[in-house]
Amino acid sequence: MIKKFILPILLAIIAYLIAPLLGPEVNGAATFFLVAIGIGIGVMLNILIFKKKDN
Repeated sequence: MIKKFILPILLAIIAYLIAPLLGPEVNGAATFFLVAIGIGIGVMLNILIFKKKDN
């Protein structure tokens, strides 16, 4: 169960750390949206990686 939370949190942290490197015009709202996109990509990758097995 916990392994499904690792990838979204990891991508959110990476997006938060990379946001200031994009340029000086990246403010708080842009950082928030970048982190949200990172979480969304992490969730989508989890869906692809951890598929439910049909019985």
